[in-house]
Amino acid sequence: MKNIYKIKKKIRGNLKENISLKNYNTWKVGGKAEYLFEPYDVEDLKVFLSLLNDEKITFIGNGSNVLIRDNGIKGFVVCLKKSLNNYYLNNNKQFVFEAGLSCMKIAQITAKKNYKGLEFLCGIPGTLGGALRMNAGCYGGNIWENVSKVILMNRKGILVEKDRLEFDVSYRNVELKDDNFFISATFDLKLNELNDSLDIIKKFLKDRRIKQPTGLPSCGSVFKNPKNLYAANLVDSLGLKGYRIGGAYISKKHANFIITEKNAKSNDVEELISYIQKKVHEEKNIYLETEVQFIGIKQ
Repeated sequence: MKNIYKIKKKIRGNLKENISLKNYNTWKVGGKAEYLFEPYDVEDLKVFLSLLNDEKITFIGNGSNVLIRDNGIKGFVVCLKKSLNNYYLNNNKQFVFEAGLSCMKIAQITAKKNYKGLEFLCGIPGTLGGALRMNAGCYGGNIWENVSKVILMNRKGILVEKDRLEFDVSYRNVELKDDNFFISATFDLKLNELNDSLDIIKKFLKDRRIKQPTGLPSCGSVFKNPKNLYAANLVDSLGLKGYRIGGAYISKKHANFIITEKNAKSNDVEELISYIQKKVHEEKNIYLETEVQFIGIKQ
């Protein structure tokens, strides 16, 4: 492992050791990071990465699409949500958003400036980087539909610009080399002649409050929808709403949400996910794939 004190002298961001990650994910569970780095800005991140060799690096944003295991994460965890949160409108009237911006904020920014196409992002609990990585979507929209180009960084701190057409984008997945992560994305949006983007967001948020367990610790949707089916309906049809393992339970409001209580362990969530997959496969002969990513040391 590199000399941490030497790294700290050359960076401007916050590098901490042995830090609990419970406040860095929306389930509020999981173990500790061996090292946690919150860069000051993109340049600071480049410097930090250039000082590392082959150490393990894990990137997180809002932690809404990950399950951090109880045994924690070895190496360096880099959290981007507090630093990569700038945006601007370029000379071509395209929005450029950094990867740490929340999807909700992006929806609000574009709507207030009367551009349409990203209103649906108000229903996604994560940051832009994670949304790009999984091709997040809801309310009939998917994030890559309006992407023009992106800027990536590899683990050596080198920036690369790529066009949208260079990516293989599919349902809830984008093919990406393991050593690359998103720094920013440029969006082609059209002006909204009806001037109703803020109203659309209000409608989406109202619908979300009615149908989803907002305000409780969850990751959003746990499972991908099988073709022509809804994961929530499959789970609900088996009478599993409210079923719990330890401090984790299936929401009674929406069967594709798992809620955690204060005493919950990450392993409770993982076991509950496995149980749901097993029951759906036994009863419906369908294997539910997870949207959520599992990170950290497995028990």
